[in-house]
Amino acid sequence: MGPAELTLGDASLITVTFLFTDIEGSTNLWETESQAMRTALQRHNTLLSAAIERHHGYVFKTVGDAFCVTFDDAAEALRAACQIQASLAAQRWTTSSPLRVRVALHTGPAYLSSGDYFGTTVNRCARLLAVTLGGQTLLTSPTEALVRESLPADTSLRDTGMLRLRDLPHPMHVFQLIHPGLAPGLCELGDTSGGHKLTAEPLARFRPVDLYEVPTLPAIIVQALKVLQNPSSDARAVERVIVNDPAISAKILRVANSAFFGFSRRIRTIAEAVRVLGFTNVQGMIFSVGAFDAFRTERLNLTEFWKHSIATATAARFLSPRVDCSPDEAFMAGILHDIGKLIFAIQAEPGYHQVLELKRGATPMSSLEAERTLFEVTHPEVGEMVAERWDLPARYVAAIAHHHDPQAAGDERVFCALIGLADQAAYAALAGQTPPAEHDAERAALLETLSLSHRQWDDCLQHLRDARTEIDSFVGAIR
Repeated sequence: MGPAELTLGDASLITVTFLFTDIEGSTNLWETESQAMRTALQRHNTLLSAAIERHHGYVFKTVGDAFCVTFDDAAEALRAACQIQASLAAQRWTTSSPLRVRVALHTGPAYLSSGDYFGTTVNRCARLLAVTLGGQTLLTSPTEALVRESLPADTSLRDTGMLRLRDLPHPMHVFQLIHPGLAPGLCELGDTSGGHKLTAEPLARFRPVDLYEVPTLPAIIVQALKVLQNPSSDARAVERVIVNDPAISAKILRVANSAFFGFSRRIRTIAEAVRVLGFTNVQGMIFSVGAFDAFRTERLNLTEFWKHSIATATAARFLSPRVDCSPDEAFMAGILHDIGKLIFAIQAEPGYHQVLELKRGATPMSSLEAERTLFEVTHPEVGEMVAERWDLPARYVAAIAHHHDPQAAGDERVFCALIGLADQAAYAALAGQTPPAEHDAERAALLETLSLSHRQWDDCLQHLRDARTEIDSFVGAIR
């Protein structure tokens, strides 16, 4: 990515891999060995610049001895990190102790404005660098997913687990680059004060690696979702993908013709379903059909999960015109919002029984409280990581991650509040129970964020009660 590209437009949203570096203990070296440090820093800068240039990185900022670099290719970023550590380790330094450089990598979208980058991706990379030791290279799971099949020779990645970093609302799954010459003492994380590594023994063992064993959606579903997300696609393009699987085609037509959509005439083809229902509604149908088939357990009945998801989608669509959000996007986000619970149910099935028991106990816990007690991570956190790995659109990832805390969602705060309120409405209307008192303040905050009245909340609840049969019909059709 060159300088010319970086001057185009203001606040463009660009997805890149960030590589941040700094020298461990540089302040002390400047204080005690300023002349030697001056020579060493020149050599350090030459070595880093050579590695970055060779692997097509772009230095968008330097702060003191720290480099801030972007790469279009995550694998090239990792190769640059390897070269940086190897070249520094081979150098004879003028300082009394060798220069040791921290390297952190993280991939994601960031806002580009006036040649500099801003946003949560940048913040996460900076927070990761803060707990990296000199000589270490740490990377996050989004980057690991992109590089695991193309690691440099004689290197590997060590899973260091989940890490809570200062000021970040969700833990990050972190990996360390292991390469020849790495000192054994550098296989531990640095000071995590202000955050902590998740080391307490969870009651139920949901390991970070379980995220990589999540069943993938059927290939035809993934392909269809990509076609649906392509603005140049038409209904026929979607049909050409789906018809290759008669079983999935039949299920989608069954959903399209269910009482949920309530059309008086029969929809006979996938293309007709796309034209009549719209791309995003069909996305929701395709995802539901694919996920229902891919995510099955022997001991857990997931019918209630799907009823809640479809009810949340229904409530979100009902409320969306009142808050100037796309009804179709609201519907899709409602279907997806609790995907983290589905991952728990599949990957930690025995433990998830305990979550359900804690929710039903003499002193009932919320889902979030029960998940933290058992797993140390929650369904929004797990859902966000899986959604990023599935490359879902950023708006849906935000709704999955922040439907319980929309104030942390930045520009998607209103959209996430809509899904959070729809989630509460689905529980209140379908369960037939009065929500716990502690939910009152949360609901009031959501209504305030969305500028909705209690009358509109009551209208939403009544809409869901009236739609109960149609929701059951949708769930019955995807089974």
